[in-house]
Amino acid sequence: MSTHIGDDSAAERNKRPIFDALVPWLGGACRVLEVGAGDATHARHARERLPDIVWQASDAPGHHRRLVAALADRKELNLPAPLALDVRGDWPAGPFDAVYGANVAHIMDWAAVQALFAGAGRVLAAGGLLCLYGPFLRAGVTPEPGNANFDAALRARDPAMGLREIEALDALATRGGLSLVDDIAMPSDNRLLIWRKSIA
Repeated sequence: MSTHIGDDSAAERNKRPIFDALVPWLGGACRVLEVGAGDATHARHARERLPDIVWQASDAPGHHRRLVAALADRKELNLPAPLALDVRGDWPAGPFDAVYGANVAHIMDWAAVQALFAGAGRVLAAGGLLCLYGPFLRAGVTPEPGNANFDAALRARDPAMGLREIEALDALATRGGLSLVDDIAMPSDNRLLIWRKSIA
């Protein structure tokens, strides 16, 4: 699925606060799979902030060429060649210590969101983390005006898109053996949600 709506500057703006919150969680990680890597802004920033982690960038097949071009000059061993990943198809062989995605859940249709959680549950190592950043809704809670307007704009563009309720995502996570371990408030009414895969 497409994971972007044309605003690459957003990835540049939000990379520092995201990784400020993410780095403490990924301190012991060796391999991370990024879903919906876009123009590789976060993959490159990950190399600066987490130089010892192998950061595997991926994006949907329709956006893969753009991601390859964005990383054409890569020389770092820990930034392997980016993958084309349709979350509803075959996933790369794990295990990964974390699966990370920024601003992906509201751009995917619900079937793809379900596939994202199921796929992450399969490829994560025991104790691995699924980390999703973006704007989310809460069941029964009036959203912030900015998020309400964004949700309406997404649904007007494509009824299959839209902000997702944290409770609905958590239900998908539970099915995949994942438990919500942190819900971090971020700038501009965004959040960083972190689920951990069961060790058992």
